[in-house]
Amino acid sequence: MIGVDCNITAGPCELLNPCQNQGTCANSTDNNLGYKCQCLQGFDGDNCQYDRRPCKPTTCWNNGTCNETSNATFECLCQTGWTGLHCELMVNYCENIICENNGICRSLFMNYTCECLGESYSGRHCEITSTKTVLFQTVSKSFAYVAIIFLVAMVIFIIIMDILKYGFGIDPVKHERERLRREKANKRARRRPVIQRFTYVHERHPTTA
Repeated sequence: MIGVDCNITAGPCELLNPCQNQGTCANSTDNNLGYKCQCLQGFDGDNCQYDRRPCKPTTCWNNGTCNETSNATFECLCQTGWTGLHCELMVNYCENIICENNGICRSLFMNYTCECLGESYSGRHCEITSTKTVLFQTVSKSFAYVAIIFLVAMVIFIIIMDILKYGFGIDPVKHERERLRREKANKRARRRPVIQRFTYVHERHPTTA
């Protein structure tokens, strides 16, 4: 005992208060510490400093509820919008969502949003096309159709001409081809160079008397 009135116990439990996590301390001479800690369930160590509980205050995040399934295992009951072993992951609401027109889905807390491409598209899933974009698409398709029709017509025309020429011996452009050949021949004849040969004559000077 110590103190002015000798009313204070001088044991390690009273002086040091060594037991943690609400452990109960008892003075003892059975070990070198001079005390023993009786720990609550789930704690151990000389001072009950080790927490072996499956469910701790920080086991389940985001207000999840921890449920001990055995002395060493646990299960977190997560709040709406959270998932994972410790309720650490936000639920991906974009998992089964398809954003149209190359839109990008972005998951939010208990919701999702489709980020549309520029100002051309709008709507919950970018399904609404702006009037300007529709006009451009229509014009582009029209030009494409016209080009395709023109190419198809040219191919059909060439095939028909070959069938008439080699299948039936009919050459619809024979006269036109001959006319063009004659015109080329005439132009070539006009451009034929004229060779001129010059003859030099020695001039005789008159003799003087």
